[in-house]
Formats: sequence, structure tokens, C-alpha cells
Amino acid sequence: MSRQPRHTLQPAPLIDGLGSRALTKEEFGRRLHAAMLDRGWNQSELARRAGLGRDSVSTYVRGQVLPEPKSLKALAEALGVNPHDLFPNAAMAAMEAETPALEIRQAHGHTDRVFLRINQLVTLDQAARIFAIIRETTDHA
Repeated sequence: MSRQPRHTLQPAPLIDGLGSRALTKEEFGRRLHAAMLDRGWNQSELARRAGLGRDSVSTYVRGQVLPEPKSLKALAEALGVNPHDLFPNAAMAAMEAETPALEIRQAHGHTDRVFLRINQLVTLDQAARIFAIIRETTDHA
């Protein structure tokens, strides 16, 4: 019985020193390309083994788009790696795609009030300043 080699990927970089591992589309593309070349595959071979279109694989490798969760799973399985190892911030990327980083909505019945939603990584100091502004305006309302 032959054993298949276990492939590993380099750890993802840390951002803002907060311990969050994050990859950009371009960085994901470079990781995917390196993993593909590690196995001696071209994009067509990776696409065939993952059951994806070659054009899709090409856009991932070129860093133009990020794969949907289903495609990420197929790529990871084809490469013999964990999807999280291939794309550590996949869940965060999916959440950001669904939820805008900043949303401002008019409060119903209030011409001078809005709802503010912020979904963005900020430093603790920035968060504290935003909170202070919100608290100040709430105290005066």
C-alpha cells in the first residue's frame, strides 16, 4: 500500500499584530499557485482534480477573485490540505462579502438619526474613540 505524501502550506501572515491571519486575493492566488506547482500540476490539472472550471482556477491563481466555500473545499481536497490551511480567513471573507464594512441607514421616523453599522478590523484605541463619540451623542440626546 503506497502512502500519499502530506502537503503543508506556509502559515498565513499576521495583520495588525492582533493575531488574525488574513490573506488578500493576491496572496491566496500565490499560495494556490505554489501548492499546485508543488505537486507538478498546471491549472488544468488542478481544475480537473477539483472538479472546477479551468477559468475559475485561473481567476483564483491570478488573485482576481476568491473562491466560494464549496470551491475552496474542492480545491483543498484536490490538493490534500485542509481548507482552513489553504485560506485561513475564508469565513471572514464570506462574512465581509455578505455584510458591508460600513452601513448607514436612516432611522424610521427620525430625520436627524441614523443607524450605523461598522464591520471592520480596527485597533482597540480606534474602537474606544468611536465608542466615546457614540456615548457622547447618546448622553446628549
